[in-house]
Amino acid sequence: MEILKKTIEGIEKINRESMNSKEKELNSLLKTPRGLGKMEDLAIQLEGIKENYTPDKKIVLVMAADNGVEAEKVSASKRVITQYVVEAMLSGNSSVNSLAVSFGADVKVVDLGIDSEKDFFGIINRKIMKNGTRNIRRESAMTREEAVKAIETGIEIVDELAEKGYNLFALGEMGIGNTTTSSAVLNVLTDIPLDEIVGRGSGINDQTLEHKKNVVKESIKINDPDKTDPLDVLAKVGGLDIAAMTGAFLGCAKNRIPVVIDGLISGVSALLAYKLAENSRDYMIPSHLSEEPGMKWLMKEMDLEPVFLMNMKLGEGSGAVLMFPFVEAACKITKDVRLYPDV
Repeated sequence: MEILKKTIEGIEKINRESMNSKEKELNSLLKTPRGLGKMEDLAIQLEGIKENYTPDKKIVLVMAADNGVEAEKVSASKRVITQYVVEAMLSGNSSVNSLAVSFGADVKVVDLGIDSEKDFFGIINRKIMKNGTRNIRRESAMTREEAVKAIETGIEIVDELAEKGYNLFALGEMGIGNTTTSSAVLNVLTDIPLDEIVGRGSGINDQTLEHKKNVVKESIKINDPDKTDPLDVLAKVGGLDIAAMTGAFLGCAKNRIPVVIDGLISGVSALLAYKLAENSRDYMIPSHLSEEPGMKWLMKEMDLEPVFLMNMKLGEGSGAVLMFPFVEAACKITKDVRLYPDV
């Protein structure tokens, strides 16, 4: 708990003076005021994070773990798919690898609790629960201690990667059943009706969707999480991947590094980080509005506005990595555009 406490205490607001200076600089360029819209907003935010910021080394950090609630048949995919996708990521053959290569980024995968005895070559092994979380329809996913350990693992990994020069992060996940756990967390934290939150995840049919909503509802009733305590909510109805991403969002904020939100699961982790440390939101960059219905409410809760409408529903950080060239472009505006002439 000490790592988490120190991290939260160490997260500062971004520099408003630097942001004001960047805004004035942008307004002095040969263009319509605010003509580049969200790109200018991003340029101002990045300047507040770090003066003259440039993304020198980019990474997609994927948190992987299995979820006990998969046993309730809430997904069209079997638990073993977690392992298969992780293996594809480690060999460079997944969707997110292809996108990362296109945008000059590395991909790193962390094992928090993949249900496999296999020794995955190239993975960051930080396994906390051997077979993944427990089934939230029967009991709490984790103990509070396990949840905190997963958060602190996320913080530590960001610290290590920051030491290696990575200064732009996208956070993704892999774990069958995690749209169920993330929907449960979001419902508890916001009280938004389940019909507005629970989506089709891996592509389930109408019957399974109704079943999934019931599983989320029953899981919340059984575990009775305290909505005023983000750690209690996370431990009772969340997942190891969500917890580790929560820590990674906090770790990026502590290190003054911009971090891109992906879809629903990544977004729920961002919300948890925001609930734990309000200033962490200053370092977050939204990317796309995923097909999961809860995503629009999540963005509203955090007062964020996605840049892309891509109808994406994959996860893995695949939408977040699309923001990398956008970030790079935002950093170049004031370097490349001529000043407005005195006339």
